[in-house]
Amino acid sequence: MSVLKRIVFSSFFISILYFLVYAFVPALKNAVYSGGFWAVLHALMGIILIVGVFGIILFTFHYLFSDPNKK
Repeated sequence: MSVLKRIVFSSFFISILYFLVYAFVPALKNAVYSGGFWAVLHALMGIILIVGVFGIILFTFHYLFSDPNKK
């Protein structure tokens, strides 16, 4: 597995873990609401999560509808 692929996958799973912690820890929610670094981190993790989910959907459609015999 290439280094770039490992970074992309790990950042996606880190963003999932971040939002699980965000959902259950009120102190993190208050830190995000206060602004600054935590708000920027929250926005970045949201973008990573949305792009990752969109990529999974695209790769699934590509797998389902591509011709395996086509080279």
